[in-house]
Amino acid sequence: MPGIKRPIEDDVDAGDDNVHPSRKRRLEDGEDRQELAKIFNDLRDEIKETRLEATRKLLTTLSVNSDDQAGKLDYSTTRLIRGVCSGAKAARPGFSIALIEVLRLGFASGHLKLLNTVEKIVALTNLESKLSGAEQRDYLIGRRSAFQAVLQSGVLAGKVSTENVKYLFDAICDLALEKEWLRSECGAVLHMFLVSQEATQLSNDSIRTLIDSLKDKDLLRTPEGVAIWLTVKKSFAEVKLPKGVWNHNNPLSSQERPTLSKILLKGAVDSEVVEQPSAPNGATNGAPKKGKKQAGARQSAPNFAWQVILGYMYKEGSAQKFGTFWEDCVGKAMFSKTASDERKNLGLQIFRQALVSAPAEYLGYAIDAHIVKCIVDQRANKNASLVEATKAPLNQIATRGKQEPAAAAAMACKLLALLPPNIDKLVRATIDALLAAADSDGLAEIVATTVTLIRTPGDDDEGKRRSLADALATIVRSHKAEPSTLLSGDSESHSLAEWLQELLHSLTHLAYTTSDVKCQPPLSPKSRTLFQERLTSCLGHLASLPLHQAVLAPTLVLDTLYESRKSLIEGLDDKTAKICKDARKHFKTAAKQASAAQGSEATIPRAFQLLFALGMLQVYKQELESESILEDILSCYASGTDADETSATMLTELLLSFMSKNSKLYTRMAEQVFAAFAPDVTAESLQSMIDILSQKESLAGQQELFADGGEGGAEEGASDDEDMVDVEEDSDVELVNGEVAGDSDDDSSSGDEASDDVNNDEEAVFDRKLAEALGTTGMEDDEDEDGSDMDDDQMEALDGHLSTIFKERSKVTTKKDKKDAKENLLQFKNKVLDLLAIYVKSQYENVLALDLIHPLVALTRESTNQQTQRKAMDVLEQYFDSCKKNKTTPQLNSSKAGFKLLSAIHDEMRLGGSKLHASACSRSSQFLAKVLVPMKPGNWKKIAHMYVDLIDDWRVDDKSKIHPSIFNDWHSWCMQK
Repeated sequence: MPGIKRPIEDDVDAGDDNVHPSRKRRLEDGEDRQELAKIFNDLRDEIKETRLEATRKLLTTLSVNSDDQAGKLDYSTTRLIRGVCSGAKAARPGFSIALIEVLRLGFASGHLKLLNTVEKIVALTNLESKLSGAEQRDYLIGRRSAFQAVLQSGVLAGKVSTENVKYLFDAICDLALEKEWLRSECGAVLHMFLVSQEATQLSNDSIRTLIDSLKDKDLLRTPEGVAIWLTVKKSFAEVKLPKGVWNHNNPLSSQERPTLSKILLKGAVDSEVVEQPSAPNGATNGAPKKGKKQAGARQSAPNFAWQVILGYMYKEGSAQKFGTFWEDCVGKAMFSKTASDERKNLGLQIFRQALVSAPAEYLGYAIDAHIVKCIVDQRANKNASLVEATKAPLNQIATRGKQEPAAAAAMACKLLALLPPNIDKLVRATIDALLAAADSDGLAEIVATTVTLIRTPGDDDEGKRRSLADALATIVRSHKAEPSTLLSGDSESHSLAEWLQELLHSLTHLAYTTSDVKCQPPLSPKSRTLFQERLTSCLGHLASLPLHQAVLAPTLVLDTLYESRKSLIEGLDDKTAKICKDARKHFKTAAKQASAAQGSEATIPRAFQLLFALGMLQVYKQELESESILEDILSCYASGTDADETSATMLTELLLSFMSKNSKLYTRMAEQVFAAFAPDVTAESLQSMIDILSQKESLAGQQELFADGGEGGAEEGASDDEDMVDVEEDSDVELVNGEVAGDSDDDSSSGDEASDDVNNDEEAVFDRKLAEALGTTGMEDDEDEDGSDMDDDQMEALDGHLSTIFKERSKVTTKKDKKDAKENLLQFKNKVLDLLAIYVKSQYENVLALDLIHPLVALTRESTNQQTQRKAMDVLEQYFDSCKKNKTTPQLNSSKAGFKLLSAIHDEMRLGGSKLHASACSRSSQFLAKVLVPMKPGNWKKIAHMYVDLIDDWRVDDKSKIHPSIFNDWHSWCMQK
């Protein structure tokens, strides 16, 4: 018969020392342990608020004074140390915070001792052979976290013996020697402690104890040791640092530079064996004990020591010293030809750190030649391993420039000096962003630097000078909408900003004169032409300013040319010089008239100033027919006061000749002048513009338009500044959140290059066929001249073959000519439409503006280009909207002319076309109805009958091309009162 079981409580005396500890703990603290177990479980919760609440509950439980408080603290400390060794997602942060507070409570109450706590941490995190690699890593990280909790608990601020402090620091240093990656972790823990609030309460002896521990463990001459040394030297100046570690106790001294470079590379090397540098006394430092060589570990991110070292140099050093350090320890060390991609990648990250933190005056030194070469080389090869890695520093350069204009100038100057001529779009966009971000002071520095570099460009002088000239044009383009940057003085007495004066003055000398003798090597004719185009480009951008400001830049250029007339590259003959002299005289007269006039009265004189400027610049550039154009301007000015029809027509023809040229300068200045003379435009002048719009968009149309050969600009292709799209509006860059995106000069000219490639291919095919026909392929190797003789039959056959080849060649050439002619004519039409938009905006009440309606409507149907169609519609809408806004319409003398025009518009409706054309017809018809209805009571019925006829045509004729939307528009318009 089985015996009766006794309750376990009856069998055990809780106070019996012979009871097994684990069983005794369960019995005595059952309820308390259950509560603590729940708290410890909440400490690993992924929700931060839950972890913090668990920490508060734990502290509340352990703060109760009781006989078992010490035991609870000891138990909780053990559990928390084990908890920080957990690899669970949220366990380590939760247990770490709780451990800091429990240790703070335990040390303050006296229940916990520093020495015992350090021993417990080491014991509980001891590595066992049965642990996997991941588990060993968790234990080591747990020990580091536990030591960090001890430091943050504030125990060292109390009365702690130097021996115990030394014991703690030694334990941390021993952990640092366990693994290479742990050295950085432990170093970061010690550094964070030194810069924390707790460290301010430490005695000098405690700080010195830390340095001694690092020295004893051979860790002072490591990146972490350097960081801690500099931190102590900066923040604890009274602490006496040990001698014999660094020359003059300064790891950043020039004597220590080679050693420091090796130290900082340790850990950044590619798993290669690196011998530790020797201290000044010959001892080996920074390696594990017994002087072993140790393989460096790969690093994906820079050591924290870099931030400390850089920060120390910013505050305690100078820009020049920083530059020397940076070149030796970063530029040469991490970006040498033999450096691996891993090392360069780490260097790029350190470079980005410097771009973020360095003062503006340091940034020029941070942009090192070795780094720039690495970035350019990587960007040049889209398959390079570091292409993506180069984006971060480039974007940071742009971001820093936007945030700080002084920094933009410093970085731009250095990049302009270091960058080669050929760079990819992101690098180009980066430098463009810096040029756009600089302020007036920075622009003065950039312009001075750029001009100096142009004079002595070094290798590849042609390409370098081109890229620098592009930069000058980009500066003007990017600031053209900022009058406060371009100009100085008050609103009444504006003058060009000093940096802009220097830019234009320098470009003028580089383009036209020999007075700039400092250039080495001397400027080639190609470079001179380039600078002429860039100067023209700059003036074109500045021409978009208000008229009274737009005259300032050409005035400065012309004054510079006049002062340097004896040193011009291409001197003027006597006749041309006399014409220029007369033009300059009238130019000054117009300037005086503009100064004396007030308000709108100054518009005409200023417009003539621009005209004279355009004419004289053409003469100095020695463009075709520039002399006759300047003479025409003089004639217009002489008769300008009378404003007769002849002079107005001549002026319009002149402006159209300027518009026909592929130059933004001429286009914008012509627009400015046309706006000033819009009230004086005659019917004949408008007809000249209408004739251009009505020309067929073909080679025949171009030949008819330029039959007299007077204006060949539209046929010349991209021979002027407009082909330089890398510095024109076509290359404008958008910055999004500091990052940059845009077209480089490589991409912007890709169309031209593609065209050139096609032409080259055609030339090659033609040459090959011709060589085959003549039998000349490989003849340079055939010395038998008799072998190439032909009889009459062969010659006759050859003639037929050659005839076929040349016919094919002619077809290719004709096809290209037709394409170019169409593009040129479309471009010219678009420019004329821009002028007409200017005209209708101010002359909406002028009856002559009505003459534009039918040609513009027809253009929306006849043009083969959607952009041109849209532009024509835009002019119509500008006209109608201007009348509506100002609540007025042109006043006709009789209704007859109005109905004739309305009939023409209705005829356009019957011709059909696109939806845009139908809209143009509809709006034009409604506008004319608005003009005609108030003139005579019967006009309304007459217009309504015209629409009835349209509806009848639409219903009766199944093939009618009238768009139904026209009737809907008319009905809606009729419902309005």
